[in-house]
Amino acid sequence: MAMNEAWPALCTVIALVLLLVFIIRYELNAFVALLVVSLGLGLGAGLAPAQVLGAIGAGVGNIMASVAVILALGAMLGRILDASGAAEVIARTLITAFGPKRASLAILVAAYLIGIPVLFGVGFLLLIPIMYRLQRETGQSLLYFVLPLCFSLGTTHSLVPPHPGIVGAVKVMAPQDQGQIMVQTIVFGTLMGIPVVLIGWLGPGRRWAQRQFVSVPEHLGGELLEKSTEISAAVSAELSTAVTAAPVTDAPGSPKPAFALCVLIVTMPLLLSLIGFSAQLAEAALPAWMKEPLLELTVVEGWAPLFIHPPLEWLKFFGDPVLALLVPTGLAFWLLGKRRGMNRTKLAKVAGDALNDVGGILFLFGAAGGFMQVIKTTGAGDTIASLFQHSEMNPVLVCYLVAMLMRIALGSATAAILIAAGLLTQFVQPGQETLLILAVANGCTFMTQPADSGFWMVKEYANLSVKDVMVRFNTCRISMSLTGLGLLLLVERWMY
Repeated sequence: MAMNEAWPALCTVIALVLLLVFIIRYELNAFVALLVVSLGLGLGAGLAPAQVLGAIGAGVGNIMASVAVILALGAMLGRILDASGAAEVIARTLITAFGPKRASLAILVAAYLIGIPVLFGVGFLLLIPIMYRLQRETGQSLLYFVLPLCFSLGTTHSLVPPHPGIVGAVKVMAPQDQGQIMVQTIVFGTLMGIPVVLIGWLGPGRRWAQRQFVSVPEHLGGELLEKSTEISAAVSAELSTAVTAAPVTDAPGSPKPAFALCVLIVTMPLLLSLIGFSAQLAEAALPAWMKEPLLELTVVEGWAPLFIHPPLEWLKFFGDPVLALLVPTGLAFWLLGKRRGMNRTKLAKVAGDALNDVGGILFLFGAAGGFMQVIKTTGAGDTIASLFQHSEMNPVLVCYLVAMLMRIALGSATAAILIAAGLLTQFVQPGQETLLILAVANGCTFMTQPADSGFWMVKEYANLSVKDVMVRFNTCRISMSLTGLGLLLLVERWMY
């Protein structure tokens, strides 16, 4: 390979090393670090200054178009699940069904369900008061409850659409067959996450919880428990009672939403995505009436009544990740908010707080998109893909390792997925898209580090030291990530 062809790839490697140094060694804000290395990469690789700025702008715009609305809607849904008590209903009902001795498994299941539509940080803050009450009532280590919570939320955050990272990876790595690949990613990502979280908790997680007693941090526990006194009391009371079909109540005259409704809301994004993309996939096999307007009407002055569009188009419409989150978010604000007595001011505050939650994260994702576009514009992505294709390394392992390095460098799982997907775009071969997308997503579950906001959430709210999170918590995460890699390698060997 000529030096002029390899130079952009070499610049990319240097940029990634510098990114790691800036963030970890000098603790530079990840957003700023990404912009700096993007500029340096573009100029160093020989792009004109205007080209560099244009590439960064285009990358930021593309990522914003892909993930901004999804991110905002997911945060809004999480906020209304919190304000309405729906999340606690799911957790409380499952804890009751599993019983006190298996409360950790109930949390694992509850967090997996709730983690499908909401981000890790939102789900964590939503459920942590319940974890605190369980620790104080049972006298067990807080790790028995916080670790299952973190494992489930972290896994769904990376592996299960419609989370923005994996949705962005599908769009980047499978631009031609997005419908088919999205269906496969939803199904296999959801199924793959189940053994991953079980092994993480039943293996190193549980052993850690047995060996280290951790209590509720006083500087956080008192405030959260006071804020949720009624919620906490209900959790304690229900640990020794049977599950009933009636809605759970906090106090007379204040009924909680029904368990079935709460589960429907949190799983609806997954269901709508599956229905929409499955319809797109099975379009050829669908009956003719699904592809034709229900009523033949003349369009007057450009106005087209909704009912002249074929049912198939509506299925595709509601299956799009944005609509798959918008519909349950709207229903949640109506059924869990408006119909339960929340006024417009309260609902507006819930939505506004949600947007504040994701503001900084969104800028980070935009910077990651700019970096990804600079890599493409310089031609480094093609060179790196060519090197990988001519090597004898397993493609699943290549995608996993690239994503793992991006997670270590950036901290943010979503930003890591987006950049890794951009690096590997030209590496993906037809027929392998789903497998390699999941390899990228799974590689981004490898570990957490101080540049990741989740790192500090786990440290502070679980009352742990930095060493505990870096060594013990990451040991659990690494075992889970390697489990996912093993599953993907087995699938690859079986299929190919």
